[in-house]
Amino acid sequence: MNLEQAPSFCLPRLDDGSEVCLEKYQGKAVLLSFWVTWCPACQEDLPQKEVFARSIDDSSFAFFTVNVTGREADPSKVPEFIRHHGYQFPVLLDDGRRTYDSFQIPSVPYSILIDPEGCIVGRYDEHTPFIRIVEDIGRILG
Repeated sequence: MNLEQAPSFCLPRLDDGSEVCLEKYQGKAVLLSFWVTWCPACQEDLPQKEVFARSIDDSSFAFFTVNVTGREADPSKVPEFIRHHGYQFPVLLDDGRRTYDSFQIPSVPYSILIDPEGCIVGRYDEHTPFIRIVEDIGRILG
């Protein structure tokens, strides 16, 4: 099976502005979850991702949410949204829609699972039960 290589990116973290580059996570599985503040399905999805983020072992796995700033009505409201909900998962800020578009994402919320070799091994929309994503992560971490 031919696996698609994940597009490379470097995005700033919302909390401290430090840059996160996908290539630095080679050798780890990575889950990216794309979202926006105004999306009802995202608002249902993010609390599950928060519980998940607090329970993972980050020695072999990395998890990031990506706010698609180019789809936000007002990107300046994102920090307050995160604070209001008490989310502690890492939030990356997309460069408009550049990363969202480079992964060919059709909608939000949407998650991408990348294996330790940097290949996309899972694409999940709002209809995918979160347990399936967790099972797929378990499978690639073996």
